[in-house]
Amino acid sequence: MVKVNDEVTAIEEVYTDTLMDNHHHGLIELDGYLYGSNWIHNNPGNWACLDWNTGEVMYDESWNSKGGTVFADGMLYVYVEKRGHVGLVKPDPSGFKVISSFQIEKGKGPHWSHPYLFDGKMFLRHGNVLMVYSLRSS
Repeated sequence: MVKVNDEVTAIEEVYTDTLMDNHHHGLIELDGYLYGSNWIHNNPGNWACLDWNTGEVMYDESWNSKGGTVFADGMLYVYVEKRGHVGLVKPDPSGFKVISSFQIEKGKGPHWSHPYLFDGKMFLRHGNVLMVYSLRSS
């Protein structure tokens, strides 16, 4: 992280981090914390959280493999690229807290798509299959 001075003429390094070696799934900044997955040296990867302001590692936990992350309605929705696990995760810097999960069983190939949320629904693509899940209770 770098900080730009008030005159926008210089920068200073605040911290350097190698934990959030994010592959291609993006990161979420929420309430001063950075959430996402890593893939350190092309390994399966973990789920991690950093303090945005200091770079302090809050957690670095294994849950299936790395994957895509989106945020809505106070929750993280994660889609794991290895074996297609989908998890509803409470964003909490004290640990990776999976509230519920299920596994994608349709489609073929890598689970590389990103979850997309719209109008109370989660859209997930796996290969040539598009699945839509209602996120609202009846």
